Amino acid sequence: RQAGGAKLILAVLAVCALASAQDVNIKNSYATDGTMTAGTVETCDTSKDYFPWKTPSGANLPKAKYEVTYHNYYKIVKTTGTPSKTYLLVQRGCTAPTGVSADLTLEVPLRKVAVASSSWFKFFEAMGERHAITAVNGYYSTAPCMNKLFADGGVTDLSLVSYNTTTGLYGVASDPTGFTAKVDAHFVDTWTTGKNGIYVGSSSEPTYQASSEWVHYISTFFNREEEVGLFSTRSRNRWVCSSTNADNSIQPKVVWTDYYKTSYGATSPAGWVINQCKEGDASYRHCELITAARGVPITKFTAESSPDLYDKGNGQLLGVSDADFKKFSQDADVIVIANNYCGSFSGTGTVETCDTHWKEILAKLEGTSAHTNDNVYDIGRQADPSGGTGYFEASVMPEMLLQDMIKATGAGSSEHQFVYLRKMKSEGVGNQIKCADSPAAVGCIPTQADLAAKCTNTVTDPISMDGATECSGASSLAASSLLVALLSALAVFFSH
Repeated sequence: RQAGGAKLILAVLAVCALASAQDVNIKNSYATDGTMTAGTVETCDTSKDYFPWKTPSGANLPKAKYEVTYHNYYKIVKTTGTPSKTYLLVQRGCTAPTGVSADLTLEVPLRKVAVASSSWFKFFEAMGERHAITAVNGYYSTAPCMNKLFADGGVTDLSLVSYNTTTGLYGVASDPTGFTAKVDAHFVDTWTTGKNGIYVGSSSEPTYQASSEWVHYISTFFNREEEVGLFSTRSRNRWVCSSTNADNSIQPKVVWTDYYKTSYGATSPAGWVINQCKEGDASYRHCELITAARGVPITKFTAESSPDLYDKGNGQLLGVSDADFKKFSQDADVIVIANNYCGSFSGTGTVETCDTHWKEILAKLEGTSAHTNDNVYDIGRQADPSGGTGYFEASVMPEMLLQDMIKATGAGSSEHQFVYLRKMKSEGVGNQIKCADSPAAVGCIPTQADLAAKCTNTVTDPISMDGATECSGASSLAASSLLVALLSALAVFFSH
């Protein structure tokens, strides 16, 4: 066994030596002020592998709905869900191959891009391409360095720019297409469009693991597979380690819900929301989270007084009455209301009206075990300058949300400090309190300048993992994952 182990170590060292001798992927580089030099080859050699660092795909990445294949100087990236798209990504400086069918052909790395959803910002931060973002659909972020980017004036807010539905281009009255000319592509979802739209399907994935894997997908458009691979491995190790170390003997009962005071028609009735944990549906990720925290999601529901009940078809029941929901959640140890929003359009846009709104909803749970024991949570612990919640950025580093859930259920260390979850009875509700007025309020709204002042990273530093509690088994898991990665690389090497 010792001899076999020695051979394995020598083999791994050989792979390390080969990897260190190879070229790295050709990426954009940045000056300290954010000025970019595009990752371009001066003379293209089509027989050369320009992407020695590759993203895991196929059997190595079975969850996310996309796949990537590499062909020396170009890559083919396909989304395998709905919509199904094919992108031909050619190393910048090379000519696109002929005979390859694709919906869109792009030179990579991309230089400047627009991003439709704030929940993807941390994907770009994770790979060191924060400064590639030229436009966003609103300045919604809790990340200090993203707010510094906004404050410095280098990013256009597309919500303030006109959109031409005929051309699919953004612009301003004096120059309708001028802005769009500044970007190579626009990362979009099914509700948005733009120049050279690149579909991102992270929000439709049924699990947090699959959702977080879309960081690999985005990295292929910037040749940042190496940076993302290291980041993603560390994040996933923390998830696995935290779940493994959680106390499995407690098995607290958990309800993950939402509440809508106003009806918006038969398909969006007022009332409570129940997640039924139907595997494969988009809402299943909450059940994955609860189970990983060693909790037991409550799903069995019998309607007795919910005349407007609507089955959304994605594992969610809407329009559950107060009486039916209270009976359903009566014995839950933990209840999470995945909302904290107030706004002027609903008449709750002041501190007072917002406070009243959510306290009335919280009062509907009086008498349940979770309410009695101060274990009713919302997602309002971390706010951005607009009053939005950082919870929607959690898919990039879901281990922090998992560690929150483990603490809420009592299955883990009490030393972890909550990142997203907030106790509604004892810590606060809503999203209207400004830190300038009440600095001690949990979930208060900071200013953009306050967040920007906390940015200590250099231009290309990846996102900080602050907030994630270190796990005692993380180092061994990391070593194991590294070994698997090296052995995979060895297999690939000897297959050529």
